[in-house]
Amino acid sequence: MKTTAWQIEPDNPRWTVLGGILCALIVLAPAFLSPFHVFLVVGTVVAAGAVLFSPRRAVMAMVVVATALPVHIVDATHIPLGLRPWEVLMLLAGGFVLVDIVFLRQLRIVRTSVDGHVLAFVGVALLSAFVGGLHGNADDVILRNMRYPLYYAAFFLVTQSVDARSVTERFSLLFIAVGACVSAEYVMEFLGAIDLSSGNRFVRVARRQGIVLPLSLLMIVNYLIHDRTRWRGWLPAMFVFTGIGFALTLGRGMWAAFTVGLLVSIWLWQAGQPAARRRWWKGVVLAVGLVGTLGLTMMVFQRVTGTSISAHAIERSRTFVDYTRDVQVLSRLLNYATALQEIAKYPVLGAGQGAELTSYSFDPDSNRYETWRSWTLDSLYLTLWLKMGLAGLVLFVWLCVRIGRVCLVTFHATRAPPVRAFHAAALSTLVAMLVLGISDGSMVNGRFAVVAATLMGLVMVQDTTLLKKSDPESITESQSQRADGE
Repeated sequence: MKTTAWQIEPDNPRWTVLGGILCALIVLAPAFLSPFHVFLVVGTVVAAGAVLFSPRRAVMAMVVVATALPVHIVDATHIPLGLRPWEVLMLLAGGFVLVDIVFLRQLRIVRTSVDGHVLAFVGVALLSAFVGGLHGNADDVILRNMRYPLYYAAFFLVTQSVDARSVTERFSLLFIAVGACVSAEYVMEFLGAIDLSSGNRFVRVARRQGIVLPLSLLMIVNYLIHDRTRWRGWLPAMFVFTGIGFALTLGRGMWAAFTVGLLVSIWLWQAGQPAARRRWWKGVVLAVGLVGTLGLTMMVFQRVTGTSISAHAIERSRTFVDYTRDVQVLSRLLNYATALQEIAKYPVLGAGQGAELTSYSFDPDSNRYETWRSWTLDSLYLTLWLKMGLAGLVLFVWLCVRIGRVCLVTFHATRAPPVRAFHAAALSTLVAMLVLGISDGSMVNGRFAVVAATLMGLVMVQDTTLLKKSDPESITESQSQRADGE
């Protein structure tokens, strides 16, 4: 073997042949079990090679796996200690970051203005697990609940491993790409579930990974507004394709959240221009055009597949006017009332991680409500208050406000189109997710918590106040060392 710095050039044919045989065995051996094992083994090997000794690539792989990996594959994957695939990547990224800090940066740590805030939130999450133990909550449920708030430790992985250039060149594209992947999964599942010969069967596609679709759409919208020359050729097509999967969810909360995020994006677009050049009517035209494009696309998709998507969408939208029409909404309101009763017992410290509630749902087959014990709640704010007390609720909302303020300050402080596009997308996404939090707890109760923590970390990486307060030479040296190491 002839080696040079960071390169290996095999000059021995035997090693080449051995490597080829090994690659063939990796693909063919699992094929004797099932096609799923081929996907699992090959995917694992490729992912391991991609993230090896690179904190930044490990973080990127963590985001991809946490957003795009189908639910049935996650549920079928058994990892020691009950770890999820993105949790393994998170641990790997943490190890790589430690190596980077110790050997490449001589113990220099990048600090941000919200580090203490994130640490306090993670600390409250640990304290809430102790409170749950005092209340006698089941240990397995406590561990299951506690893992999601602890995902916000990924914030520090991002701030220590990602440079400002990667935020706009790699992660922005990554968020767009994973949204398209999830949309493709939704379209294939939808087409596989309906009867294309008659079109009289409609199946709503609602999976956990679909929560990333508003983020992807808002990222596309803001790059179309602020940096349209960069990816001009394919961004509109990505918006249309991702919009199909978004529409198939028939998620009223996600629709409302996206609408709010779109309004925030348009406000930032106009507010960021000189007063003499502001034309608010352009924002109205843009909003109508984007929503109209999604509507026209779905009409064409409905025509091609022969399904009645619009009829189901209109029926679900009627609950915005009269919520009593939908038994699912009524069930959710009953669950909120139950949660408030439990919160009233422990208003300050909460019931702790592992708290379970008596949930209600309507069974159309038996035409009656059924009850069961549930550890989840479809509300971000009630979940925080119930399981982490007032401290957890206030800390999380305050953290989001501080991150949003950084987005706004950085947006107005720079004229660079990619930076403005990213921070506008981040702020509109953050506002949209806080609106969605009224009826969804994904930011602290599911795999999307990893994505939310990553997005917050990326915002702080590009914080202009951080760059002004830090030593420019040390930042340049640190970033060059990272680039050399990767």
